[in-house]
Amino acid sequence: MTKKRVRKLFTFPIDDQRKSGFLTPDISERDRTGFDLIVPYYLNLAPNYDLTLEPRYMSKRGLQLRSEFRYLTPSSKGQIDYEYLPDDKEVDAARRYLNLRHESLFSDNWRVRAGIEDVSDDTYFEDLGTSLSVTSQTHLNRFVDVNYYAPYWSLLTRFQNYQTIDATLTDEQRPYERIPQMVFAGRWLGRLVGFDSNTELVDFERNVGVTGWRLDSTQELSLRFARAGMYLTPAVAVRQTNYWLDDSTLAPGQNDAPSRSLPIGSLDTGIKFERSAGRNSSWVQTLEPRMLYVHVPFEDQAELPVFDTILPDFNLVQLFRKYQFVGPDRVADTDQFSFGVTTRLLDAAGTERLTATLGQTRYLGAQHVSLPGTLPNTSSSSDYVAEMSIGREIWNLDMGYQWNSETDTTARAETRFEYRPQGDRLFGLGYRYRPGFIDQGDLSVVWPIADKWRIIGRYSYSFLEEEPLEAFAGWEYEACCWRFRMVGRRYVSRTTGQPDSAISIQLVLKGLSQDAAPPEELLDRGILGYHSFAQPTG
Repeated sequence: MTKKRVRKLFTFPIDDQRKSGFLTPDISERDRTGFDLIVPYYLNLAPNYDLTLEPRYMSKRGLQLRSEFRYLTPSSKGQIDYEYLPDDKEVDAARRYLNLRHESLFSDNWRVRAGIEDVSDDTYFEDLGTSLSVTSQTHLNRFVDVNYYAPYWSLLTRFQNYQTIDATLTDEQRPYERIPQMVFAGRWLGRLVGFDSNTELVDFERNVGVTGWRLDSTQELSLRFARAGMYLTPAVAVRQTNYWLDDSTLAPGQNDAPSRSLPIGSLDTGIKFERSAGRNSSWVQTLEPRMLYVHVPFEDQAELPVFDTILPDFNLVQLFRKYQFVGPDRVADTDQFSFGVTTRLLDAAGTERLTATLGQTRYLGAQHVSLPGTLPNTSSSSDYVAEMSIGREIWNLDMGYQWNSETDTTARAETRFEYRPQGDRLFGLGYRYRPGFIDQGDLSVVWPIADKWRIIGRYSYSFLEEEPLEAFAGWEYEACCWRFRMVGRRYVSRTTGQPDSAISIQLVLKGLSQDAAPPEELLDRGILGYHSFAQPTG
């Protein structure tokens, strides 16, 4: 009897062992790249490092090589991503992208982290990227961090700069380099007395504008009186800030060593009330009022430069912060009370079914400190801010609202509803509103239509621009050993608002294909709560 030779079309591991070989291709058709084909090849070089090569053919632009190298040692781990397009036919130039991430633990106390991103040109992601989150980037971060951790204190040394890839930003709008930045943070807590120490020393460098060193130090002493269901924490602090500025970057007569010293007082207190609720008193409802008083005296800060200080959006987190600005270059004078009340509803198992918070800040006098080009706050009160979350096992509703009581207008509104009756299906609605900035609605769905079949879709619309921001729809079939997807998509791909269209096809062989192929990443980012079918058993 003659033996027949059987040709193996595919081989792949049936356990957790990795194997070199081709991964399933990704096939797309995009407006900016034309026919788009990626054929990955995985190289299992060693148990602790591997390499994935991804040749990418784009009919409109040419042949690109993408690579992903991962490594792991007893004390370090990291990944290097590199993309190179030797000749983009659309722009007649070579294009590249590098992303390096590294982390090392030298002991229980020392850690080094590094991240370096670099791209050849400002429009690389707009032309070759595949998602709005990628194309909307304006800066690429490069940093090296050296951390030391002790039981009660920590030390950070950082070297950081950015590559700005938004051509609309002027030189004055580009961020400063921090070469270096050193941060010391310590906290010592006793039964009654607490002490917090935070000190930062930074050298700010940039091609334009004022440059130099800044030292900012805050030393705070607090007392904590606590009983069951209540606490009272008075605190006093001294905040000292000094600058040593480069003379060559200053205007004639400008002080090259300005400084600021401020005493700060605060009182933070809260109470928690509980009562039984429900028919059989099986539920618990809480009422948790909180009040924070802060006093910061006025000091003229007009001669201080502004390196990295901003005025953040007002929200519940900002409501109970002692400082109006984020960053040391400005500390707003204030005499204020912040009030907030939270209520929670817990079922018999202790699970929160409802959480709602309402708060506002009242100012006892007008403020005088502001950022350059802006007016100081002269209002007697802040906006009202409210948040509420209601949920059961299969659905959840989150709402946020901000109300300007002086103008009787809405300052911000956010709503998100999610219905998930089973693990393989999802229906979601979302809405976000800020006057003049955002007026946007979202609809998303992941739902089975038959055994092993489901539809996947998302639609995002801007009522402000009266046009869609992103829309995609697709279907997926899953068997025991393989999965097939087809997705059509249209999304904003440029900072100018220009859209792009794409059709993607993907065949996934379980145990053979990569875990995070582009269509999978698209669905994970595009639909909140999306996840793949669990692999059938039996």
